[in-house]
Amino acid sequence: MENSTIQDIVLNVKKPVVFRNLEIPWKCFNQSFNEWLGHLHDAHPVLPFECAPLQNGTRPQWERTRTKVEMTTKDFCRNATAHQGHFKDGWASYSYRTVQELPEQCRDGINFGMFGFPEIGEDVSFWLSSSGANTPCHYDTYGCNVVVQVYGRKSWLLFPPGAKLRCSRVPYEESSVYCEENFYSPSTYSSVIAVENDAYHVILEPGMVLIVPPKWWHYVETLDCSLNFNTWLSLETDIDEHISECLTRLIVQDYSKHLPFSSRRHVFNPNELTGLEVPSSSELQSTLQYLLNHQSSNKRQRLKTGGYPSDYLCQTELDRLLEKWRDFVVPVDKLSNHDFFHIMKTNSRRFVPSCDRSSDEDEENAIAAHAINLSCHPGLIQLAKVSLVEQNVSER
Repeated sequence: MENSTIQDIVLNVKKPVVFRNLEIPWKCFNQSFNEWLGHLHDAHPVLPFECAPLQNGTRPQWERTRTKVEMTTKDFCRNATAHQGHFKDGWASYSYRTVQELPEQCRDGINFGMFGFPEIGEDVSFWLSSSGANTPCHYDTYGCNVVVQVYGRKSWLLFPPGAKLRCSRVPYEESSVYCEENFYSPSTYSSVIAVENDAYHVILEPGMVLIVPPKWWHYVETLDCSLNFNTWLSLETDIDEHISECLTRLIVQDYSKHLPFSSRRHVFNPNELTGLEVPSSSELQSTLQYLLNHQSSNKRQRLKTGGYPSDYLCQTELDRLLEKWRDFVVPVDKLSNHDFFHIMKTNSRRFVPSCDRSSDEDEENAIAAHAINLSCHPGLIQLAKVSLVEQNVSER
């Protein structure tokens, strides 16, 4: 496949697809997992892994509930291998890190030029994890996600925009809208039954490339020791979402400024805590006004944002491309109700009611989370954004 053809498919599919049988010229594909880990160990003998138990309660395994454990990559590999891909009674992950943190031997040749995006330089993340490691179900408010699986396998459960999932902005993380449903260890079918007809599923294996279109919900779980890389492609339409995220942060930051630190730790995702007071409310207001002005500009000016165009192929042309290259690109399968509930039944075996007793969801934190979620519901933010845009246009 030509790079331009891959790019056209990536930027125009409205449902998740997987590329396969591509010859990806990254050096890591010519190394064993142990060799790759050895190069990482030489550069960083000890790394801060996040750990969590394999058993869980009714809530997702939020990042704030995980523990940090420093270990070598050799210890990570040895522990995971000894227990069929996961740690004894738990899992470990060193993930959501940028490739700049890797030694040259680990990131040699990694770029997204062969997929039609040579401009993507170091804006690439890597995810190293043992079996059981998972990312709570969420959707990314910006861009399109391109995921390259290098070692091991990962399970991706996906739902379309508009699926009947309960949105939550707590824990708050810019560009991530979480849902309250726990797909890791659901206690009953009733908590996930609303999306039984909307579930898509794929197990990513080495060499496969997953395309997650904008705003598709996804719950990701590692099946055995795994390494993958990904990048989020900025789109021209992202400016609308930047306005929404700016409004959301203004609300969350203003509500949280008088909360005790223990409650802030509950409201904000750990990666947001260090920059809690930055930017200030005045800076956010200035950023919001800039975005509103930019959004009101004509299309030629909007192209200066650097985002890629999307949805520029008609459905007939896209279908023609997918049919022509069906040996290389396949749609992610939609699950039958039976298969979806089989996955949920398997996951529910990890549910342990006693895990809820150690939760940090006390009454004060629950009140704060409820207030923020009411104020920052995507539907309300959309109404506020439309009103601000119309007001800004009338004042220009």
